[in-house]
Amino acid sequence: MELPGSNDIYALCHPEYFEHVLVAEVDSFTKTEDYQQAFGNGLLSTDDSQWRTQRNTLQPLFYRDHIMDFADQMSMCTQRRLETWHEGQTHDIESEMKNLTFEILFSTLFGREVQPGEDAELREAADGINDWFVPSSWMLPNWIPTPARRRFKQSKSRLREEVRAIFADNREQSLTESKDILSQLRRVHNTDAGLSKKEIEDQLVTMVFAGYETTAVALAFAWYSLSDDPEIRREFHQELDMVLDGRTPTFNDLPELEVTERIVKETLRLFPPVHTIPRRTKRPVEFDGFHVPEGEEVHLAVLHAHRDPTIYANPTEFQPDRWKDDLEDEIHDFGYIPFGGGRRTCIGREFALLEAKIVLATIGQHFQLTADHTTDIELEPQITTQSKNGIPMTVQPREE
Repeated sequence: MELPGSNDIYALCHPEYFEHVLVAEVDSFTKTEDYQQAFGNGLLSTDDSQWRTQRNTLQPLFYRDHIMDFADQMSMCTQRRLETWHEGQTHDIESEMKNLTFEILFSTLFGREVQPGEDAELREAADGINDWFVPSSWMLPNWIPTPARRRFKQSKSRLREEVRAIFADNREQSLTESKDILSQLRRVHNTDAGLSKKEIEDQLVTMVFAGYETTAVALAFAWYSLSDDPEIRREFHQELDMVLDGRTPTFNDLPELEVTERIVKETLRLFPPVHTIPRRTKRPVEFDGFHVPEGEEVHLAVLHAHRDPTIYANPTEFQPDRWKDDLEDEIHDFGYIPFGGGRRTCIGREFALLEAKIVLATIGQHFQLTADHTTDIELEPQITTQSKNGIPMTVQPREE
């Protein structure tokens, strides 16, 4: 793929090539410079021994037996946002889900409650990290200033200021048994094996961006897809009534929410939040006899594979029931990778899945959301899969 003003990019579209990059020859590839620009030395952008140290330090904080304690906070934040909704209102559901997951992130990550409508500047700064990856700038050499890159630098600076302030305010809280991730990072920081203060700042910037927008866009596309499928929506509501009977969903309810699970899984297939995984070659590599030189950028086209008709029947249709049986065992291990794969599988995978199910179950007990499906939603991929003009949806009472 040739792009104006940039070097060639090699697009890889088959699961076997994904496995080649992420597992078989993982040491032949490194992260691209864009990640360093956006996240400093955070987990998303580091490599080799620095990455291994960070991963080993951070991984226990995201184990299932730890993040399960966040389910109640996730539900509480969702209920608080629902108090701002009223029947008949039309919202850009993509923006609403971003606001909600931002509030959940701060509650669980920083132990800080952000009320709906508060901290508009901070929300804008977190969203502004995406400006580094807008297509109009991404195709240009990094030294060329663009309006999007100026917004990115302002957002990055503002976000780092906020992270430093929160880190400083957290000193006393970290001495307690608080379970928010920032407090636990500070306790690790105070040990001989801990991360440096700068490394922790980079992790927090990374988590602020990667920890809310990816789940938000998945939730938005889930609501949009459900609005066009009355039968699946009915099954979804019936499951919530049967399992929850009007009460708040908990972590222990999740195994029984099988329809909800399939809705999340199918949304992540049809609209993977990370639509492509970029890497740069550290040495010459080959794919079925095709030579890629050292120093070239390759992209793992996740969205393409997730909609490949040789892997999925009716690949552009939203069909949660395709996951009822043994599909995941039948397809290639790398034919479904919404969280990446190999040793660099997303560290927040369990957190994101928990959040998506809790939010869907909480909102789904109160409302249904309707959309105008006479025109398709146009996608505008940045670092995440997003809509170009938002996803307007109307809050309606549930159909009984």
